[in-house]
Amino acid sequence: MLIHKKKARPGFNLGQGLILRFICLNLPMLRTHRLLIITALIPAIVIGQSSLAAAHQPVSLTANHSSPDKGPIMVDGTVSFALRANFTKPNQQQGFRAALKAGELLNFEYLIIDKAPENKMALSKLPVVSITAPDGAKSTVKFTERTNFYEPYGRTNYLYLARFSATAIEGIYSFAIRSKAKSAITVSTGSKEIFGEVYQPAICPTVAPSNPVAITNAQAATLIGMKKEVAISCIQSLSGNHRIAQEDGQSFALTKDYRIDRVDLTISKGFVTKVSVG
Repeated sequence: MLIHKKKARPGFNLGQGLILRFICLNLPMLRTHRLLIITALIPAIVIGQSSLAAAHQPVSLTANHSSPDKGPIMVDGTVSFALRANFTKPNQQQGFRAALKAGELLNFEYLIIDKAPENKMALSKLPVVSITAPDGAKSTVKFTERTNFYEPYGRTNYLYLARFSATAIEGIYSFAIRSKAKSAITVSTGSKEIFGEVYQPAICPTVAPSNPVAITNAQAATLIGMKKEVAISCIQSLSGNHRIAQEDGQSFALTKDYRIDRVDLTISKGFVTKVSVG
């Protein structure tokens, strides 16, 4: 069970942020080679003064995203994303990842549309979400509420089933969603209503040169699923260095110095299965 260091208050995000978040679920989305971006800006709700704000970004999970390691990577896990998962039968899985820094806020919400069949299903039949922290600690999301939320722009009624936030540790958080029946849910991460980057799995990201060179956890996470040679080429294109930490069960001795421009690779049958920056 997840330990909530800071549980969301009733009504949390029912103002500007959440309304904008669910507006985005109904907006067209432009997919580029490596990014998912919104094709329109939404005028912010006026709260005391006029302003503009970026909307919560939608990301559609598909059958190809059959595990967190095969799912998209939220480059900044503090940015708001709404992820829609649809399942046609039991025991299907979809997943995604989010990069967070130590001390940042891990924010998570689980919602369903308030209509049949989801709102008529027993909780035991709804998809199960598990979250794996960078240190390997695994938690299963528990349903803690059934709160109504009406999103006026899409004229859609939702039900919150779980909301919480906690202090993150450094690294990649993995989110796995497994179905128990035909169903669809929306989960959201982050809390900042600004545009954010999304890396696609096993696709080398294009980034601006930095000085000094630093490989981020999100960039390293894209290497999982790549062929060994492709991953090494990708690291080189990022001006980084690499080491083979393990290959086909054989471990190699590594120095203990830490370098932000280096990625340690674990290889199995010619493919990258695990990465570590440093």
